[in-house]
Formats: sequence, C-alpha cells, structure tokens
Amino acid sequence: MIERITSNYRRIKAFAPEWDMKISDKIYYLMVTDEGRDVGAMAFHTCDEPGLLMHVQMGHDCRGARAAAAYKSAFKWMFENTKHETLLGRIPATVRHARVMARHVGASFLGVDCDGLMCYRVTKNDSEGLA
Repeated sequence: MIERITSNYRRIKAFAPEWDMKISDKIYYLMVTDEGRDVGAMAFHTCDEPGLLMHVQMGHDCRGARAAAAYKSAFKWMFENTKHETLLGRIPATVRHARVMARHVGASFLGVDCDGLMCYRVTKNDSEGLA
C-alpha cells in the first residue's frame, strides 16, 4: 500500500500538481497504492521544528478507512525506515476532514501557528499503539 518513490516522480506530481517538488535525499516521497493503482501521495521533509513535516494528497479512491490505513502505513514506514521519531502536519482550519483524520490516526493537536494553520504531531511512541 505504501511505496517510496526514488525515481519516476511524475507519479507524485500527478496527485499533487501544486507541490513545488524538489529532488533531495532529505525528502521522502511515498505513493499510496491500491491494487496496483496510485490513489494518493505523501511527502515528508525537514523543517524548523524537530521531526519531519508531512504533506498529503489523496485521490477520491482513498478516503475514510482506506485513507486512515494509508496514514498508519506511512507512519509505520517512516518510523521503521528513517531515524526520525516525530512527524508534523499543518492543516488549514477550513479543511475539516483533514483535521478529523489527523485525530483519528493518533495525531496530537499542538495549537495554531502564526499562519493560522492547525498543527498536529505523531511520534514513534504514539504510533506503536495504532493497528
């Protein structure tokens, strides 16, 4: 369900055309697949805070329980395959479904940043209890 993309970045760009993609070994691009079809994209990169900042774009075929499973699989992959133990997300207050999903997959609400974005965090310890 989760595949790291290290080449053929067009697959990621198809799901997130607005992303300003940079190729770097400090950025992890993950493709969410379902029965061989690309249904979502995730990117994790370093930021000013400890941990990695997460960006997510899911297609219409990856919503609800499927999306929750994709998040959990991505968290597991990141914690098993990188040295990072904290993942961060910044969500606009107007994107209710993303805020609900963040809580559903075990993210802790940290507060609102100076840009008005709602900040969430998942740690390696938090994710160990997720099925």
